[in-house]
Amino acid sequence: MTDSTDTNTTTSARKKRLLVVGVVLLGILVSVPFWGQGLWIDFCQQRAEKNLLAREPEQALAWIASAERFEADNPRTTLLKARALRKSHDVEGAYTALKQYFELAGATPAFQQEQWLLKAQVGDNSDLQAHLSKILIEPEGSIQDICETYVNSCILNYQFDDALQILQLWEADFPTDPLPNFMRGKMYEHNLAWKEAGTEYETALRKDPGYAPAAYSLGRIQLTLKKTEAALEYYHRAVDNTDQPGPAQVGVARCLRLLDRNAEAKALLAQVLKEEPETLQKAYQALGDHKATALSAPQQEMAKLELADKNYEAALKWLEPAAEANPLDLGIKNSLVLVYSRLGRKEEARELGQVVKKTNEVLAEIPKLLDRVQENPGDAELRFEIGRKYLEYVSEEQGVVWLNSVLAYQPNHWGAHRELADYYERNLSRGPSFERLAKLHRERARELAPRPQNSSTTATSEQAQPTGEPVQSSQP
Repeated sequence: MTDSTDTNTTTSARKKRLLVVGVVLLGILVSVPFWGQGLWIDFCQQRAEKNLLAREPEQALAWIASAERFEADNPRTTLLKARALRKSHDVEGAYTALKQYFELAGATPAFQQEQWLLKAQVGDNSDLQAHLSKILIEPEGSIQDICETYVNSCILNYQFDDALQILQLWEADFPTDPLPNFMRGKMYEHNLAWKEAGTEYETALRKDPGYAPAAYSLGRIQLTLKKTEAALEYYHRAVDNTDQPGPAQVGVARCLRLLDRNAEAKALLAQVLKEEPETLQKAYQALGDHKATALSAPQQEMAKLELADKNYEAALKWLEPAAEANPLDLGIKNSLVLVYSRLGRKEEARELGQVVKKTNEVLAEIPKLLDRVQENPGDAELRFEIGRKYLEYVSEEQGVVWLNSVLAYQPNHWGAHRELADYYERNLSRGPSFERLAKLHRERARELAPRPQNSSTTATSEQAQPTGEPVQSSQP
C-alpha cells in the first residue's frame, strides 16, 4: 500500500514538472517572434548607424526601411531616419521624420540637436553656434556629422574664420578623415585660390585614395587651369571610385571634347542623360557639387558638341530645356545667345545678351560685397543686398541662405521676409514646408510693412515721405 502511494506521488510530481516545463517552452515559443523582432530591429538600427558614420545615407535608409516594416513607430528608428534624410539632402523628408520623432519621444536632447543640425543644413546656424560647445562635449550621434554640418553652414554664410577653427579641431581629432581637407579645399576654391585648393584635395586623396569627391574636384581645377590631360585622369579616378559616376562622366566628356574626341564624348553623355534627373541631382551632391548642375551640365556639353559641328538647331534642342530647368545658369545663356544669333533670331539674342551683360556686372560686384561681409559680418543690409543679387542672378538656394542670414542678425527685417515670401510662393509645388514658409514670411512681411502716412500729416508737412515708402529695416 505504501509503495503504491509513493509511486502515485512520484508520478504526479513528474507530471507537474513536465507541465511546468511545457508551459515554459510554450511561453518561449510564443515570445520568439517578439524578441526575435526586437533583435532584428536593433540590428537594422546598428547597420544604419554604421552607414551614417561611413557617410552612406542611402544605404542607411535601406536598413531603416527594413526596421520600419516590423515597427513603424520606433523612436530610435525615426530619429535615424531624420538624420539619414538630412544627410541625403532631403530637407522636406527630414523635417517630417523629425516631427514624427517629436510626437513619439518629445523634446529630448537628441531631438533638439537634430533640429539645430537640420536648420544649419539650410544655412540657419544660429542655434547650432549657440550650443556648439555643449554638443561637441556631449554629442547625440557622430561628432564628425556635427562638425560637417556646422562647417557647411559657415561656408554658406561666408563665416570662413569660424569654419576654419572647427576644421582644425576636427582634423586633429580625426587625422585620417579626408573630409576636413576636402571642405577646406572647397573654401579655397570659392576664393579662387586654385593652388591651395588643389593641395587640400590632394591631401584628402592621400588619406583615402578612393575618395571620389576630391578626385572630381581636382578634375574641375585642372580644367580651370587648362590642363585637360590631368583633368581627364582625375575624372576617370572619380568614375572608378563612386557608385554614382554621372557627374564625373560629364567631366570626362568635357575633356574628350577639348581633346577633339567628340564621338566618344557624345556617346558618354548619351549614357548620362538616360539617368533620372533626381538620381543625377543626388549624384552631383554626393560629389560635393550643386544639384542644380545636374539639370544643365550634361545638356550644355551635348549642345557644345553640336555647336562644334555647327548643328545649331540640334544645339537649341538641348539648350532651351536646360535653360528652363536651370534659368540662372550663365553658361547656358551665353550658348543660347550664340545659337540665336546663328539662327537669325536677332531680337532674342539681343534681349538675352542684355541679361548676360547685367549678370556679369552683378558677378563682378559680388566679390567686393563678400569682402565687406568678412570685415563686418553683422551688417544685415549688406547681407540683404547680397541675398537679392544671388536670388535674382546667381543661385536661388544661395540667395535664400543669405536672406535667412539677414534674419539671424535682424529678425524683423521687412525686405528679407518679403523676398523670402515671394520665393516660397513661387515654389509652392515643392512641398508642404514651402507652403508653411511662404505663409510664415508673408505674414511677417505684412506685419512689418511700412504704414501709409496720415493724410493730414502729409498735407501739412512738405518733408513727409511718400505714401508706402519703406522705412529703415532697423525700425520694424
